[in-house]
Amino acid sequence: MSDQLLECGKCGQLTRLIRRTEKIGNGVFHEFAECEKCQGKTTIFYSDKEIRSLLIKQQNTKPGKYRAKLAAEIQNKMNRLRQEME
Repeated sequence: MSDQLLECGKCGQLTRLIRRTEKIGNGVFHEFAECEKCQGKTTIFYSDKEIRSLLIKQQNTKPGKYRAKLAAEIQNKMNRLRQEME
């Protein structure tokens, strides 16, 4: 269990970070934190097959300009997917 705390987006209480993943469909996964008190969901990010592939590529890339470029590309794709899903 994590010792990290998070402010619940639903009830506003501080709670331990409990990460969960649910498959939404079409290969899209919803990563979220679940509140221990109200069981509310606070979205961390959404990912699809392409985003997960880029995340693996980023993990296997040495720090530098290319890794920073990958991070920016991943963030843009995650933002677009989040807008579509919410």
